[in-house]
Order: sequence, then structure tokens, then C-alpha cells
Amino acid sequence: MTIAIKHPVAVLMTAVLVYGATLVAPMTAWSQTKPQAEDQAPAVEKKRVRRAQTLRPHIYKKLDAARALADEKKYSEALDALNAVEKIKRNSYEQAMTHNMFAYVYFNQEDYKNAIGAYKNVVETKNIPESLEQTTLYSLAKLYLIQEDYKNALVQLNNWFAMVEKPNAEAFILRAQMQFQLEKYQQALPDVKKAIAMTKEQGNQPKENWLLLERAVYYQNKDFKNLARCLQDLSTLYPKSQYWVQLAAVYSELGQPLKELAALETAHEQGLLNKESELVNLAQALLGQEIPYKAAAILEDGMKDKKIEASAKNLSLLGDAWMLAKEYDKAIVVMAKAAEASQAGKDFYKLAQIHTERQEWKQALTNVDKALKLGELQQPYSAHILKGLILFNLDDLPYARDSFEEAQKFAEAEKMADQWLRYIDGEQKRREYMAANN
Repeated sequence: MTIAIKHPVAVLMTAVLVYGATLVAPMTAWSQTKPQAEDQAPAVEKKRVRRAQTLRPHIYKKLDAARALADEKKYSEALDALNAVEKIKRNSYEQAMTHNMFAYVYFNQEDYKNAIGAYKNVVETKNIPESLEQTTLYSLAKLYLIQEDYKNALVQLNNWFAMVEKPNAEAFILRAQMQFQLEKYQQALPDVKKAIAMTKEQGNQPKENWLLLERAVYYQNKDFKNLARCLQDLSTLYPKSQYWVQLAAVYSELGQPLKELAALETAHEQGLLNKESELVNLAQALLGQEIPYKAAAILEDGMKDKKIEASAKNLSLLGDAWMLAKEYDKAIVVMAKAAEASQAGKDFYKLAQIHTERQEWKQALTNVDKALKLGELQQPYSAHILKGLILFNLDDLPYARDSFEEAQKFAEAEKMADQWLRYIDGEQKRREYMAANN
């Protein structure tokens, strides 16, 4: 009897973990900005794409005062202070930094719409430093992502990518997330793989949510081979029952039952399988590999520990396991409970099978009759064959014949029923001959 795990991949992706972009308020650009005298030239950098103007001390002080008000959560006063700065004649860099401070205030109020507007004003300002434009584009991309405006988020991030020489792993993951949300799964894959590879090259462990994004991309691309590899990483680096169960499900999808069982057993040995569905899946996988005794032990222990409900369905499965393990004494007790609880024909049929194995013909007959009466059997002809066998062993050949004739009506059982009927005919003739010659 082969029992397969149900819903092999449905347990995956019940929800895709959305990559949480960490958005920092625009203080980086501000904290690195130092006021300079109006006639003081900015420091010469080794590499400079454009020459920017400077932030004069009196403008710096006003913007810093607005920042302090925002830090004290006095947002209205901070905005009033910035609006006052707007009335002052400023150079392009000072205008950009004013917009940047507006963004800071709006961001701290979680007013992302206006923060986006302020950031857009920054990048639209002419002749601003590349470093400021880069940080602003990156923050814009993250803000659009928070707003779930993935299309604009991707546009801004691609603009950022065009400006930087060496994007970091975080940026590749961020872009992969945007592409994923736009259902551009093929485009998302190279970015997430690049980010994970960069992290590993640096000797670091990929973040769990990065691997979850990779998992989601492989799932959407129906790439189960690489999905299994990704889940192996998740199970090893972040051992959780859900990853082992999902890995087992993928192996099932790939038609690799031994690996499926190995994944579940590994998780069980680590004490990670505690849910009823997980333990039942393990038992089913063991039965599928014809290891019934261990399957029965897991089910029985789970019921004792209250991790598995002693429902009719679970008791029936336990009865199957004990029966396959040829532990008929245990199988009878369990299957009797299952049949009593379910009042299902299939469970009385199983009980009749166990009594037949023990050659307890009267009990077997009682239960097969109940099974046929209740009906809804998956293979009703099997019950008629079993009843005929039982009656034959009770030496009731006429009624045994009736049962085999009922089975004969089913195409699947016709051959076997014919064999039994011929055997009964031969036995009756033999008995008649013996009686005539005595």
C-alpha cells in the first residue's frame, strides 16, 4: 500500500515574504554637510563629476534648527521654519538641502507622499553633488516601495544603478523585490542571485529574507530543482520546520521520495516537527517507503503527546500502519476505534481484513457485512471478494458463491471471481463424489 503526501507543493508560498526595505531618514546627506564661508571653495575630491556650490553658515543654522524641531516632534514648527528659509535667496545646493530637510520632516511624520515630493524637488535641482543625487534616488526608490508603487520604485532605483560604480548586495535585493512585485520573475532572478553570491564571497551568511525572496522567485518560475537547493540553504542556515516540510514537498514534486523522507526525518530528529500535519506527513512518507512500524510509532507517540488528534482519520492511518507491520493485535484495537468513530465502510472493511489475517472468520464476516451495508467503498468488489473468501473458510459454499458472483459484476474483479467460482464448483463436485462413494 503506497500512501503519498497530499498537496506536495501547496504548502509552499501560502504567503511570500516581502523584503522589508529599511528606509533611513535623509540625515546621511545632512550629517556630512558642513557649512563653509561664502568665499570658501569646496574641498577638491579625487574624482568629481560636477562642481557643486556650498552651504553657507547662516543657511546651515536655519536648516539645522528645523531638524532639531523635527527631532523633538515639533513638525509644524519645523515646516514653518523651512518655509521661512524658502523666502531667502539661496544657491542651488542650498535649495536642494532645503528640500532634503523638508523630506526629513515629512518622513518622520510618516507622510511619505510629501516626502516623495520633496525628494523629487532635490533631484530636479540643477548642479547638485552626485553623492546627494545618489542618496536621494535610493531613498525615493525605497519610499515608492513602501507606497507599493513598484513601477516608480524600479525607475528610481534603475536611475541610481546607472550612477554608481559598485552597487552593493542590498541594492540588488531591493531591485529584485520590486521586479518580483511587478511579476517580472525572470528579471528578478539574476539580481537576487547576485546579491547572495556577493554576500557569500565576502564570507557572510545570506539573510533569511533574501533566501525567502530567492525561494519565491524559483517557485514562480516553476524551477523546482533550484527551489530544492534554495530550501536546503534555508533549512541549514535557518532551521525551521516549515523549510524542511517545504523541502520534502519539493522532493515529492520532483519524484524523489527517498530525499523527501530524508528531509522529514532530519527535521524530526532535530525536534522541529511538532504540528499534527507535519508528523502525519512523516508517517505517510514512511508508509510510502514501506517502513510501517516506524510510521505507527510516530503516530502513536504523537497521539500520546497530544500532538496528533486521535480522530477517526488518524486512527485509521495508525491501523493501516500496524496492519502493514503485521502487528495485528495492535491493529485490531486501533482500527476498531477508528471504525466506531467514523462509522465508515472503509474502516469496517479494514477491520475485516485484519480479522481475516488472524483467521477470525466470524468477526471478519460481521465487519465485512457492515462495510458493504454502509457502502461508499473505493473498491466495493474487494469487499465482495473478501466476503466470499471468509464464507468459503466458514465452509458456507453457497453463500460464498453468491459473494463471488456479486464481485464478478465488476470488470476489475471478474477474473479473480471466475477463478473462485470454478474452484467452488470443483470443490462441490469433489464433495458430491466423496459422498456418493462413502
